[in-house]
Amino acid sequence: MAIIVGDIATSRDAERIAKFDVPTIQINTSGTCHLPVKMVSESIIDIDLDSIDLLFIENVGNLVCPTAEDLGEAHKIGVFN
Repeated sequence: MAIIVGDIATSRDAERIAKFDVPTIQINTSGTCHLPVKMVSESIIDIDLDSIDLLFIENVGNLVCPTAEDLGEAHKIGVFN
């Protein structure tokens, strides 16, 4: 498993996940409320896709537009807290 973490400005979520020895890539969008596909495609080259079975892409953590962008994913999962 590996995770791409999206955030507007911080790396807190990625730091928390990385403590569990999960390969983690941080993307900061600098204020954009979603992960642009270009940022995801540029970051995915840092992951050895042949060595993982599951890649999670965590979008920016707000409810404004978190699932509208097509990132090439097989499934979308919304988690509400």
